[in-house]
Amino acid sequence: MTQTDLIAAVIDAVATADGVDPTELDSLYEYIDPEVLAKLDEVDHGKWSFTFQYSDHQITVTLRNRYSSTASHIPQMHQ
Repeated sequence: MTQTDLIAAVIDAVATADGVDPTELDSLYEYIDPEVLAKLDEVDHGKWSFTFQYSDHQITVTLRNRYSSTASHIPQMHQ
C-alpha cells in the first residue's frame, strides 16, 4: 500500500503533537486499517466524517476539514 497524503498528514500531526519522530509512534494498524484512510482520501464529493482513536488522540477526518484532533495543538488541514 502506498501511503496517502491523508495517512501521512495524520501520522505527522500526531508525531508533532507528541514531540516525537513519526517512526516512534504506535503503528496505525494497531488502531485502524490505514486502507480506510486511503479510500477516504480518494473521495472528493458528498458529506462525510470518520472518527477514530489513534494513541491518545481522537482524530476526526472530514471531506472539507480533512482532519482534526482532540489535541488542540494539532493543526487542522484544509484541502
